[in-house]
Amino acid sequence: MSERSEDAADALANPATGASVTDFRSMGLLVSVRTSTGGTSIYTVKGETHPYRHLLRELGGRWDRISRVWIFDGTDPRQALQSRACPAAALGGLSDAAAAEVLPPGSNRPHYWGHRQRLRERFLSGADEALPDYELLEMLLFFAIPKIDTKPIAKELLDRFGSLAGVVNAPVEQLSEIGRMNHFVVTLFKALRVFAARLVREDLTEQPAFDNWDKLIAYLRAQMAHRMVEQFRLLFLDRRNVLIADEKQHEGSIDHTPVYPREVVKRALALDASALVMVHNHPSNHPQPSKPDIEMTRMVRDALDRVGVVLHDHLIISRRGHTSFRQLGLLDSKSR
Repeated sequence: MSERSEDAADALANPATGASVTDFRSMGLLVSVRTSTGGTSIYTVKGETHPYRHLLRELGGRWDRISRVWIFDGTDPRQALQSRACPAAALGGLSDAAAAEVLPPGSNRPHYWGHRQRLRERFLSGADEALPDYELLEMLLFFAIPKIDTKPIAKELLDRFGSLAGVVNAPVEQLSEIGRMNHFVVTLFKALRVFAARLVREDLTEQPAFDNWDKLIAYLRAQMAHRMVEQFRLLFLDRRNVLIADEKQHEGSIDHTPVYPREVVKRALALDASALVMVHNHPSNHPQPSKPDIEMTRMVRDALDRVGVVLHDHLIISRRGHTSFRQLGLLDSKSR
């Protein structure tokens, strides 16, 4: 952002900097003016600017995408805005939070008029934890659901699915039962899931997995905790226990997925892996291993032993937590 853009953004975020503000309430606009460090008067126009975008551009303004304001360097747009307010309204267009038309002076605006921009500004100017979960979700929905108040939708989603993770991982068929859900929301939520998992995975491919145990668990929870059927994954490690590959081997029913020791061994040898971690989820949300889980794990461990590959652990992932076979002593040699 240029120096003048920064000055304008600062004036909007902190009126104490000396900026004077003119309220064009009937138009849904605020015009601020301040003097930059170079002595130039900088005018900024914020609020419901979308219906006036052509006029603002014609008057010499430039749109700052980060601060979401129109900036005028040395040119005062106020008189022109006042005299041309009515023609500007006829230009049409919608802000992402406004109603379907520009409201005339004296009309009652919807309660959410201008709310989206105010929420974005509060988010950008605050700490990472500045917004509660429902407002963070509400803001994310801005990108998928235009022109309406998304706060009730965000609260309904959290009530239905319990948490942000529950919302983002909700099955499409259950999301479709919520009003205003669409293809863009589904795409957004899937992108968030994939993005979050890949961010965590980057750290796991650069240093030993067991040096990043918390991140490993976070990655696996992002991948598997909210799935509605059992999934079996293998994490293949090199001699330094750095992740080589994370592969889904099978996906089964709500309480069972088949695992074949021969296939596990064959894939480990193909990747030249020195060790691996077995992982599966429990959709029932009870992470304790079953008797078949224990028997299958020992069969795979014994098969890997014969070809010199170490089974470091078998993890069970659920929304309530996780269980480690190693920590439970189920991989000790005496348990054979």
